[in-house]
Amino acid sequence: MRLEALLPETVAAAIALYQEIAYGTQSRARRAPDLSSMAGKDTAGMLAMFQKERIEPVPGHPCVRYSLRLGNRNYPFMKLVLQEHLVAGEFFFAVDTHDQMDIKPDFPDYESWMAVRRFNREMKQRIEEAFDRRGLDTAACLRRALHDRCVAAANDAESRGTVLIVDDEVDLADAVELLLQSRGFRTVKIHDGRSAVAAVTSLLPTFVLLDYELPELDGLQVIAQLRSNPATQGIPILLSSAAQVALEDIRKADGFLAKPFQESLLHEMVDRILRSREVPR
Repeated sequence: MRLEALLPETVAAAIALYQEIAYGTQSRARRAPDLSSMAGKDTAGMLAMFQKERIEPVPGHPCVRYSLRLGNRNYPFMKLVLQEHLVAGEFFFAVDTHDQMDIKPDFPDYESWMAVRRFNREMKQRIEEAFDRRGLDTAACLRRALHDRCVAAANDAESRGTVLIVDDEVDLADAVELLLQSRGFRTVKIHDGRSAVAAVTSLLPTFVLLDYELPELDGLQVIAQLRSNPATQGIPILLSSAAQVALEDIRKADGFLAKPFQESLLHEMVDRILRSREVPR
């Protein structure tokens, strides 16, 4: 969806659906805007309710997102976002759980925090599925928009090996899969960390595109297990995350992609890590 096509009723529908699922029959979020006041607003007026963020971890590859903190009944920091990701100028609605704090297993409240994160992940999935059913633009729309272009390119591309894509956001994983297939890669998708370790050990892929936040094992735990195994320790890993990741943790991978990112940066980083791991024959 282009921003110029954004309508007041579309934004109002997204906010209302979010609140209905996030709060149920309980009182609405205190930060929720007055939906009746949105009628007749132009695009700039609607977006003024949101916080605008320009994300450009690599110069020349910016992405923009608009976020509105609405929370949920158990956690006040979850956000509704209007996100540009992969395709420049195309935006979709999503939910940012905003719970990416670095809580280690030895912290006293670790299990309680994990329960909050599980609750938030389930809430995010329910809200985004409701958006899709209502016909709002979501990551599923992004995947569908990429399909024809990428399938046609994949038919003409030279084979470059196998990529294991590890991401618990299924629609975004599907979109990235299409982009990588268009560049000649065979792909396998996994949606949790524990299964990822088993899949890498079995497949020995050309490289792994690994999300940082995963169920079962997180991205750093996956990296630690793969690096400790002589059979998998040399497989390049491109780590990706929307969270703030410490530099010392980024260095455990072969490259890092900050979400959101454009498809041009994805391809550039893939080429870079593959070149860095080339071994003279």
